[in-house]
Amino acid sequence: MKKIGLLICLCCFGLRLAAQTADDFFDPAIHPVAVTVKEKIRLSYSEEVLVRSVRMKVASLGQIESVERRYLLERWFLVFRGRHANDIEQSVIVALRLKPDEQGRYFAENFWQACSGASCGGCDWNHYDYSCFCQFDEPGQPGTPGFCNHTWSDDPLLMKVPLKE
Repeated sequence: MKKIGLLICLCCFGLRLAAQTADDFFDPAIHPVAVTVKEKIRLSYSEEVLVRSVRMKVASLGQIESVERRYLLERWFLVFRGRHANDIEQSVIVALRLKPDEQGRYFAENFWQACSGASCGGCDWNHYDYSCFCQFDEPGQPGTPGFCNHTWSDDPLLMKVPLKE
């Protein structure tokens, strides 16, 4: 009897997997992150889907405060601003460079930078000299400059995720 129950469970699980199609996932390798609509850059997927995709790679990204499209140094970037997962006092900002194609679609490049507060509640990214800086004093210590860690990578940032959680 246990074998029959196990077989039924396995069959149901297999049918569920077979029912999922490529349309049920955001795959940054084949899907654009943004598109041009009437000369403006619009996200192709919801912020929630993109945030889940980033969190697969950057576990320290906790609460997200904003997802922005920014034009920096003649390139479009997708910028995630939020709080550190383990310490709400510390900020995290991740800037992902986008690559356009000839149809006005923007794909995620394998280049991104992150600024995370080691002792800063407001990290930001200085795109002129490619560095991180802290906008405020160290939390709880007025007059002491804060510090942000700077990380950059050429590994893919966005990961394949289901459209619905």
